[in-house]
Amino acid sequence: MMFKCPTIIAVALTTTLASLCLSNSVQAEERPNILFIFCDDLGFGDVGVFYQNSRKAGQPSFKTPHIDQLAKEGIQLRAHYVGAPVCAPSRATLFLGQSQGNAPVRDNQFDKALPDQPSMASTLQQAGYHTGLVGKWGLQGSKDKSKSGVDAWPSYPTRRGFDYFLGYVLHVDGHEHYPFENIHLKKRGKTAQVWEQNEEIRSKLKGCYTTDLFTAASKRFLVSHKKNTPDKPFFLVLSYDTPHAATQIATMPYPAGFGVNGGIQWTGKPGQMINTANDSPDSYIHPDYVKQNWRDVSKRYASSIRRIDNSVADLVQTLKDLDMDENTLIVFTSDHGPSMESYIEEGLKPEFFQSFGPFTGIKRDCWEGGIRPGAIARWPREIKPGGVTESPSQMQDWMPTFCEIAKTSIPAIADGVSLIPALKGTENEGSEIYVEYSQHGKTPKHQQYPKARAGAKRGQMQVIRQGKYKAIRYDIKKANDPFLVFDLTKDPAEAHDLAGKPGVPDQAHWMAAVSRHHHKNPTAKRPYDGMKIAAIVASNTQAGVKVTEAKAKANYASRDSYQLSGYIRVDQAGKHTFSLVDGAKGILRIHKINVLDTDSNEAYPNDNTLNLAAGFHPFTLYLRDEPASQNVILWKAKGAGEFKAVPASNFSH
Repeated sequence: MMFKCPTIIAVALTTTLASLCLSNSVQAEERPNILFIFCDDLGFGDVGVFYQNSRKAGQPSFKTPHIDQLAKEGIQLRAHYVGAPVCAPSRATLFLGQSQGNAPVRDNQFDKALPDQPSMASTLQQAGYHTGLVGKWGLQGSKDKSKSGVDAWPSYPTRRGFDYFLGYVLHVDGHEHYPFENIHLKKRGKTAQVWEQNEEIRSKLKGCYTTDLFTAASKRFLVSHKKNTPDKPFFLVLSYDTPHAATQIATMPYPAGFGVNGGIQWTGKPGQMINTANDSPDSYIHPDYVKQNWRDVSKRYASSIRRIDNSVADLVQTLKDLDMDENTLIVFTSDHGPSMESYIEEGLKPEFFQSFGPFTGIKRDCWEGGIRPGAIARWPREIKPGGVTESPSQMQDWMPTFCEIAKTSIPAIADGVSLIPALKGTENEGSEIYVEYSQHGKTPKHQQYPKARAGAKRGQMQVIRQGKYKAIRYDIKKANDPFLVFDLTKDPAEAHDLAGKPGVPDQAHWMAAVSRHHHKNPTAKRPYDGMKIAAIVASNTQAGVKVTEAKAKANYASRDSYQLSGYIRVDQAGKHTFSLVDGAKGILRIHKINVLDTDSNEAYPNDNTLNLAAGFHPFTLYLRDEPASQNVILWKAKGAGEFKAVPASNFSH
């Protein structure tokens, strides 16, 4: 590579595009299928191997034998975190691979459009995967009144990388588990809609319980894939809307047998679309719980989770029947912690089964119980059975993980790191966990919680975890409000605040750490929006920037794009606004913040002004095309008139 500026160091890489251009048949053979099972409001404590199996005699408990078997044959990620403790931002973090420091969907922004950026589905679709989503979406955006049907939603699933979609588009519809009968939503003057591709099919779904419906549709997808696209690997997201809110249960016992010829079946007949559709909606309590001396709502809750458990076994057997099991990575997790919501007269009490497990907090809390549902991964060809890892991981880590196993480029807009080492049993410090969220309300006063945490006012919340330490602050009023600090390896309930104790990172450390994650968003204002972003200590640096040639061309700026990286030295602290030279298509990241996106079809308008402390700030600029020189990054200080190239003397690496 030739550059105008002599201070740039070129690094030649040997990987060629040709090495990545394998035939479809070879790709399907070498690259795994991916089945991502996503529950709604399922707590860490609701899974047998995570917590329910450890309940003492006399304490109410229920079983998840098939989910437990999934864990026995794979690995438990017991320190797996979501992006946020409520549905929409958690799902946005998953599908864009971005923490809540960067993600465009935050707080309670239900039904907000997922921007037209590289998503998990579109990235895998472009890599040759057959992609599908069955279940809950809620990221479709506001309707364009000049259009009709699915054309009115700007980010309908098939516009965000999914070849196939069947499920609920609207967030509120996911509160109803019998779409035809519309048992609960009609009380609120609403009617649930279920869409399959471009058709609304609610009228055909009499007697269909959504756990069964979505399981049957997923099985049908797998069978169809094997028949019609066997030369491709598949990526299927099964996004259950249970056990969320409605506390509704199935129509009948789970049908005998599992797999292609057993269990839940798609019949395709309007009025009896699946083989469990009948005239007895919301009626079946699992026999293990019928005679328990529990309230009806608790029997319903346990039964709804047992239904998911049976469905997991049904899906695994289907993969086995189709000879796709060995090379399919199954991930099972939840979008956040358990809820108190119930649409029947009896209120749901998550403390009854201790659905939050050994933690404090529930849905909408940033205590562990709200943001740490754990995950299970099973991949017979690659993951050794019986594994357990306590290495922290977070929802945005699945994007680079899936890209790695799909042998495709990771989008430059994505945060996170690949979990492949952890999945294969390498224990490490894990990911740096970051969460921010705001909600009016309080942590419940459950008797299992430390008194100092029960009833805590939520408001603005912020979390960072590094290794064993978690720093958290609730009801933030000012940017410098202090953090509580906990050693989660010894204190998972967050009872003992270690802030200020010898050997524990101090407040300055945590303030600096969160400043490097948070990107202010005009639709979700924070008290710490203007906080100064801490510099780092950089030693043994060389002048200029490091330039890395592209490994392969992608349809978006990726981590395999041309890269300029190193440090930008800020001589005078203050606000600096960044831009790129005209025509440059790329992503600029400073610390962990996506500062600029001139590459995506629809870059979300996050602020490109950062309040930088004096000193060194690590950056990476991912460019779609080879740069002619280092003079790509422009900046101007507050009050300055025009953008100018960052001086070469301010770059080092």
